[in-house]
Amino acid sequence: KRQKRGISSSVDDADPGVLGGAQIINEDGLVDHYVYSLSNSNTPENEGWHEGAEKDLKCENGFKGNGDPSTSIITTTASSGKQTVLSNFFHRPQRSLNDVLKSGARRLAKSAMITAKAKENASKSTSSANNYRKRGTWRRGWSSNKTNSVVKECPFYKKITGTDFICDGFYYAKPSLSSNYFLTHFHSDHYGGITSSWNAGVIYCSLPTANLVSQQLGVDKKYLHPIDMMTPTAIESRGKAVTVTLIDANHCPGAVMFLFEVGNKRILHVGDFRWNRLLMMKSSPLQAFSSLRHRLDEIFLDTTYCNEKYVLPTQQSAIDETIRAVEEELAEVRPGKNKLFLFGSYTIGKERIYMAVAQHFRKKVYVDKRRYKILCALNWPREQIRLLTTDKSETNIWVVPLGDINFKRMRRYDEEASSNKVLSSGGYSHIVGFRPTGWSFSEKRTELIAKRQSGRFVTYAVPYSEHSSFTELVDCLLCLKPKKIIPTVSVSKSAEQCELLLTAVRRHLEDRTNVDS
Repeated sequence: KRQKRGISSSVDDADPGVLGGAQIINEDGLVDHYVYSLSNSNTPENEGWHEGAEKDLKCENGFKGNGDPSTSIITTTASSGKQTVLSNFFHRPQRSLNDVLKSGARRLAKSAMITAKAKENASKSTSSANNYRKRGTWRRGWSSNKTNSVVKECPFYKKITGTDFICDGFYYAKPSLSSNYFLTHFHSDHYGGITSSWNAGVIYCSLPTANLVSQQLGVDKKYLHPIDMMTPTAIESRGKAVTVTLIDANHCPGAVMFLFEVGNKRILHVGDFRWNRLLMMKSSPLQAFSSLRHRLDEIFLDTTYCNEKYVLPTQQSAIDETIRAVEEELAEVRPGKNKLFLFGSYTIGKERIYMAVAQHFRKKVYVDKRRYKILCALNWPREQIRLLTTDKSETNIWVVPLGDINFKRMRRYDEEASSNKVLSSGGYSHIVGFRPTGWSFSEKRTELIAKRQSGRFVTYAVPYSEHSSFTELVDCLLCLKPKKIIPTVSVSKSAEQCELLLTAVRRHLEDRTNVDS
């Protein structure tokens, strides 16, 4: 991703009056999405976080599920339970009225405290300046800060308007820039700049992301402030209270969108996301923008696939085709033999596809010890963790780095299996690799996934993406009706990206008008 300079554009150019009445029906997408229940502040995972995080994460009476075992929410209480990722994901937890009132009361109390503190600090600053200021003090203080000469200026598309909040801009972090930093998810192009010596300010994020930042990057927990999903939380910025709500981004585990309420303005930073209207609008604060009860002033948009040629299949379609391909491969296995299946993955991301295969075939998934530790930090339920193993002899489904899914590197796994007496006892007739990435999509192909074979080695290119396709980006704009678009990917092409999106929005509205007439 190239991030150089950004240009914002207004969706109002597409006639917001007509846009307000626009509706389109999206095809059914993935069933599995990540959502988290409020966690118990007495569990080890919640100890040592930034001041106030334990209280923000605490739920006195827990959630109540809907009674359906396939979609139920794990119930938590003040004495048991953890924030978790569920196998059936996007249903919003239902909290008791008591919990809702307590959460709202805490937010109002915190807002009042922030306002009072700001007035007190302003009074002290004025008194201090009048009594103790010496000539040249401020100038010398600034020039002696060596950090300012090293850290580059933070670009505007990482700054939340009207606040000192910085989102996914850790390379630019310094105390003089802000003390409030927001991390959308645990991918290196977003957390880059965070090291074990981090002390530039507090990092706000979801609990799974906070666990990973602490575990993998060694950041002191006192600088991490996990926030519960779908729970408006007051955070101080420049002496004023800003309400922040975390909404699932349908990207990787722990990935969130941040909805900021800054005075009368509402700003949505999506981080990286895969838009799905049917799932994201259900019991969500985003509904207010679709009905125009509130206006969305700005959207910081993930424009990874901002090109009309990227019309990607749904995640569920890609998963279904992968399962079908595995079934066909297994049907060809000779008696006494087997096939080794390799699934490419990032540090986190692509879990849905290999976990879906494991669940369908009732097989375990091999992951190395490092990945196992990472997945356990996500607080998955026990039934999910039980599908994982660090013993290669227990299964023929292995998770490997995405870059290893090619004929050259797959030979290493064949050699490894052949050299292991336990693994080679039955023997693998073929090594089959799956490379799930949206970049593998091609309009020229008739089949959804592309198969290639070289002797005993087979690869499948699966157009499974955790970023929004172009049509999904357009649907997002039609649904949320933002006043301004701020692209966050390849921002040197922001003007071109905005024009493409707005043109597609206008075309859709014109087509709808013609149908209605």
